[in-house]
Amino acid sequence: MREKKMKTWNMGLKYFEEFVKRNFNEEEHNEVNIPFPGLPDDEEAGLDSGFLVMSAEQVKELFDPVVQEVIDLVEGQVHSIRAKGGLVCGIVLVGGFGQSNYLYGRMKSHFNSAPPPPYTERPTHAVALNASQAVEIYHPIHAWTAVVRGAVLRGLEGNMVISRRSRWHYGTSYATVFDEAKHPISDRYWSPLWERWMVSDRMQWHIAKGAQVSENRPISFHYTRNFRPGQSLIVEDDLIACDADTAPDSFKKGLINVCTLTTDLNTVPKSLFTRLTTTKGVEFDNLDFTLDMRCESAGLVFELKVDGVRYGGVSAKFH
Repeated sequence: MREKKMKTWNMGLKYFEEFVKRNFNEEEHNEVNIPFPGLPDDEEAGLDSGFLVMSAEQVKELFDPVVQEVIDLVEGQVHSIRAKGGLVCGIVLVGGFGQSNYLYGRMKSHFNSAPPPPYTERPTHAVALNASQAVEIYHPIHAWTAVVRGAVLRGLEGNMVISRRSRWHYGTSYATVFDEAKHPISDRYWSPLWERWMVSDRMQWHIAKGAQVSENRPISFHYTRNFRPGQSLIVEDDLIACDADTAPDSFKKGLINVCTLTTDLNTVPKSLFTRLTTTKGVEFDNLDFTLDMRCESAGLVFELKVDGVRYGGVSAKFH
């Protein structure tokens, strides 16, 4: 099945990872049904109507050895801390298996079963160190990404990244006035608004390959947009990357579309648009704006600015 029905195999794995592994609870689930569409019924193997039917006992058999290893490992850490005079108040479950309800239940019953300490006039901390102590088990909402978040925070605390080197050239495409000394005549087109011959898909490279990029200095992409009356003010632009040592002057095959930037210019006051009129009396609005890009630890962040004033964020759909 894994070799001949890859989609079927992946669907079963995905369901096991996202539902069984995280949500299984022996008190609520007598059995689990894992989808393997297209497989023939096989009673001995537990296959029925495209599902692998597993009893709670079978799931527990899979989980129990791993859960016991986790409990033994944490138990050893707790004893080590207490042996040095430390106080263990709680255990936080993080990571993929940290979301498991079954693991949570087993950990809670193991570490949180001790009775509360007896009343005493001695300081609570002193009593706690000498008594069998219950440890609270915490099950955070973002357990799946907690390990990554913690690693990033630790890195920022101990080793602040000042700048990075760009692995690629990064740029945007634009249209400009046709220049017969620079542009092939086959690329030109007539713009009824600018009333000139223009060429499109010219590349402006904002970051060179190997250049140092600082988190404190944004990279600005400049745009000029024309809008006829009633035309949508939501515009899209592509951030393009090039892996070659020398980046081309125009958009060519082999360039990489990193992400599509969607900018809502409705947030910009209408007074900042310039009303222009062609020689044929056609009116349109023109706006000059910039998109500032910052390379932060979480990735690329974009924002819209006009005349240096921020007018909102820019959504980026990465490809």
